[in-house]
Amino acid sequence: MIKLQKYENPLQFKEEVTAFLKQDEVVNNLSLGVLNSAGKPPLLMAVVKRDEEIVWVMLQTQPDKIILSKAASFSPDELRQIAQRMHHELERIPGLIGDRKLIIELSGYLSKLRDVTATVEMNQGLYKLDKVKKNIVSKGRPRVLTGEEHALVKEWVYQFCEDVNLPITMDEAEAKADELIRRGRLLGWEVEGEIVSMANASRPTERNININFVYTPIKHRQKGFASDCVAALSQMMLDQGYQTTSLYTDLSNPTSNKIYQEIGYEWVAESIVIGLGEKSCS
Repeated sequence: MIKLQKYENPLQFKEEVTAFLKQDEVVNNLSLGVLNSAGKPPLLMAVVKRDEEIVWVMLQTQPDKIILSKAASFSPDELRQIAQRMHHELERIPGLIGDRKLIIELSGYLSKLRDVTATVEMNQGLYKLDKVKKNIVSKGRPRVLTGEEHALVKEWVYQFCEDVNLPITMDEAEAKADELIRRGRLLGWEVEGEIVSMANASRPTERNININFVYTPIKHRQKGFASDCVAALSQMMLDQGYQTTSLYTDLSNPTSNKIYQEIGYEWVAESIVIGLGEKSCS
């Protein structure tokens, strides 16, 4: 029997879903990382249960999308039941992110139930790395960015979100820059005293950490800076004890996918972001 169980207590939710999510820390990095770092109560905490066993976790901390974990296998009828329960028990379903096949099927049912149009916002590839294979080829050195680079980071965060079609305000970019610098895992690539690229590590779990906010301004692109910055940051995270690093790529950008594979990142899964509401960058 399929049922949807919602939670009000974040501590209870975390306690009950963590073991399930840890079965695959790479695929579930987004859910685990967000759950571990959430500063305020999530907008939605829920699980799908089959005969009282958790088989899918739903978590929403941003207004634009619900994160769906790696799931058990579902029959078409079970997935239809899940959509029906979400439709009846969730007030808002603004968007979904998760396994491509499951999310496409689920959003198809939901769009009919709610009479809305599901829009694909991004097709993503999920990669993981356990060993850096790339040698540094560009001139320069890695350096953890600090408050002295705040203005630069703010501008680059803003431009990054513009590039991935999830625009934010300058105030939001400033707040995100504060957060990235404060956490101390934002790496810059410095050439002759100038920061030419950046990459960040976030959402640490017990064995995995995710690489994101990889950005190089246009004038410094196609020089290998981003590749070297990501390689250096990935090695830094492995040296700190993480067994793997992971990252998401936009599958519409074959260049970046090729570059990450050259660093040592290996394909894990295909993810999709489907919007049923407003978009934002997070």
